[in-house]
Amino acid sequence: MDSRKSAARHRTGLKDIINLAAPQTWTGSVTPAVISLAISYRIQGYLDPVMVICLFVIVVFMQSAVNAFDDFADFVKGTDTLDNSPDAQDAVIVYGMKPKTALICGFAFLFIALIPAVYVVIVRGAVPLVIGAIGAVVLMCYAFGPYPISYLPLGELFCGFVMGGLIPLAGVYMQTGRLDFFVLVQAIPPIMGMSVNMFSNNGCDIARDLPAGRKTLACLIGQKKTDTLYRILLILWVISPAVILSVQGRWVPVMVYCLASFAFVHLVIRQFRRQLGPEERDGVMTGATTLVSLVGLAYSAAMLVG
Repeated sequence: MDSRKSAARHRTGLKDIINLAAPQTWTGSVTPAVISLAISYRIQGYLDPVMVICLFVIVVFMQSAVNAFDDFADFVKGTDTLDNSPDAQDAVIVYGMKPKTALICGFAFLFIALIPAVYVVIVRGAVPLVIGAIGAVVLMCYAFGPYPISYLPLGELFCGFVMGGLIPLAGVYMQTGRLDFFVLVQAIPPIMGMSVNMFSNNGCDIARDLPAGRKTLACLIGQKKTDTLYRILLILWVISPAVILSVQGRWVPVMVYCLASFAFVHLVIRQFRRQLGPEERDGVMTGATTLVSLVGLAYSAAMLVG
């Protein structure tokens, strides 16, 4: 019997729905949203509280929808099985939720995200809708289709651009009503952060991705080169906020970021020393997710100074 089906108890409770939404991943969308608020406040000196709430509801439930669809796609394609998915939080359908139920939950998350989006469009016009639509299409292509982006090289970059770049672009527009593409330059750190996060995930999953036919960058270059590239990208990402602020000639914020980085430099060193692989997966992903938050918060605080 297929090990994916042997555990199907066909039960769905609140805990299963929460696991499907995967709140441990929400920092990937919340952190870029916080950065957009820092940029917006620096531009205009205040924040619209209603738009703040709308932004967070949209990004959290969009992220939850993507997590649900990705869980469904990985189950259908056989990437997630009992043998290679020991954590029920990471493979909800494998551990009992009906695939149809997971799809319904995914569309329900998407519908909840659309409710505040309607208000945003009424107030700000179609620009946020267009940005959101682009992001939604890319993220759906990330999980679905004959050649999902998540199965291809540079899928990490696509995901990083949507979450780390388009969320700040849309967030700043929601607050200011201005479409400022320089925001994408300021968003390079969160773009890199999400890309490195996804790359570390793929680097840990090479052993189970190869049999499933995935051709991620990590699968193509192999474990040894993936480990090396991960360390290079990790360092470039952590110093990127200081580089972006330096290019703008904002030396006081650079100093603030460098001082703030002492709070998480030990975590960077720990991540640097880890070997990517299934044995280290939990530690790698927990550390990467935590760093996304810490680097993003330090960068946001620095942008508000000077």
